[in-house]
Amino acid sequence: MKSIRHILANQKGAYFLMSAIVLSVMVGFSALGVEIGRWYAIQAEISKSIDGAAFAGAKNINNPLFPDDEALEAFVVQVAQANFPPGLLDTDAPAFVANLDPTNGQVTVNGSVNSVNHLTTIFETGTATTAMSSSGSALLRRAEIALVLDVSGSMGRPPGDPPIDELRPGATGFVDNFESFQKDHKMALVHYAAGVQVPFDLGYDFKINGMNDAINALTPDNGGTNSEDALAQTGTLDWTPGQMALPVNVRIRQVVVFFSDGEPTAFRGSFTKGGNTYDAVEQVFVNNGDVIPTLKDPYVQNSNLSPSISGTDNTGNGQSSGPCGSSSTKWHIFDDATYGFAQFGPTAGLLPEECNIGVGSPLKDYVEWVARQKTFDHATALKTAGIELYTIGLGDADEDFMKSLATDDDHAFFANSSAELAGIFQEIANKLKLILVS
Repeated sequence: MKSIRHILANQKGAYFLMSAIVLSVMVGFSALGVEIGRWYAIQAEISKSIDGAAFAGAKNINNPLFPDDEALEAFVVQVAQANFPPGLLDTDAPAFVANLDPTNGQVTVNGSVNSVNHLTTIFETGTATTAMSSSGSALLRRAEIALVLDVSGSMGRPPGDPPIDELRPGATGFVDNFESFQKDHKMALVHYAAGVQVPFDLGYDFKINGMNDAINALTPDNGGTNSEDALAQTGTLDWTPGQMALPVNVRIRQVVVFFSDGEPTAFRGSFTKGGNTYDAVEQVFVNNGDVIPTLKDPYVQNSNLSPSISGTDNTGNGQSSGPCGSSSTKWHIFDDATYGFAQFGPTAGLLPEECNIGVGSPLKDYVEWVARQKTFDHATALKTAGIELYTIGLGDADEDFMKSLATDDDHAFFANSSAELAGIFQEIANKLKLILVS
C-alpha cells in the first residue's frame, strides 16, 4: 500500500483542476466586463436622450404651438422617450420628468431606468436589476443678429438673373429661421450701396414688423460699394453693452452677417466745397482716362449730396475762390493720420490742397485703398467688441479680403453663383441655431 506521503505528493490531475478553476474565474470576469460595459452604454444613451430633450425644449421655449409650460414639458418628455425606448440595451421602461424655469428659459430633464442583470445568480443573487439615472439642462441664449446687405449697382446686372433676385429669398429665408425666436432675439437690417440705410435697428418682433417686406423691396442702386460705412453704422446699432465682461456661456450672442458682391469703392468722410463743409460719401469712376470723383449723400442711395457738390472733377482748397477754382473740393482725409497720403504711399509728395489730383493720378486707387482699410478696421472693431462676423462673398468680392473681415475662416463663405446664396444663408442660420442653446 502506498504511503500517505506518496499519495499527497502525486501531482497527477492537479493542473486540470487549477485550469478549470482559473478558466471559470476568467469567464466570469469577462462576462462581468461585458455587463459593466453595457451599463456604461446605457448611461451614455440615457444621458444623450436627456440632453437632446432639454435642447429641444429650450429651442421651443417660446413656440406658440405650446400654449403653456405643461404642454412644453410634455413635449420634452416625448422627445426623451423617443430617443430611449423601453427595452433598449435590455432595460425596462424609462421614466422622464421635465421642468421649465420660465424666468431664465432653462429646461431641466431628469431620467431613470433599470438595467436587467444577466449575472445575478453568479455575482449578486437576488438583484434582478440595476438602477441608473441622469439629468441635464439646456438654456436658451438670447441673440442679436444684424443682416448687412450689399445693394450696389452690380447686384442688378446680368448675365443671367440679377443677383438681387437671389439675395432676397436667401435673406428672407434666413429671417424665417428665427421666426419662433422673435420674442427672445433681436434682429437688424442694414443695406448699402454708396449710401447706407438702416430700416431696422436691433429689435424684437422683426418679422412681425415687416423685415421680410423690407428685404423683398430692395432694389440695386447705381452707386458705389460703401462697405466701410455699412460696418461703421452696424457698430452703432443698439447692441447690448458690457458683453465682454461676462462669461462666454452667458453672453447674448451678437452676430453680423455681412454680404457683398464686389470690392469697396467708396468711403464716408468730411469734404469742403464752396466754403461749406459736408458729411459725404466719396466715390470715383474713370472716364476716358480721367478719374472723376462724385460726392453723394451718405444716407440716401442713388442721390448726390446736392446739385452744388455733385460731379466734382478736381481737388483743391474747397473755397469759393482760389487757385483751384470755385468747383474744387478739399478732401480732409488727405492729411489724416491713419488714412492720409502718407499712409497710402503712391501719392507721396502731393499736397492735400493741390489742384486736380484726380487727373492723371492714382486717386481711384487711393479711394479703394481707403475704403478697404476702413472696412477692415470697422470689422476689427466689431470683433474686438465680441461680435461674431460672418461674411458672404459673391462675384467680384475678394475672397481673401472677405476672410480677413470674418471672425475666422469658418465664418467666411463664398458663392460661385447667385443661385448658391439661399443655401449659404441657410447654412449660417443652422450654425447659429445650434449655438443658441447651451
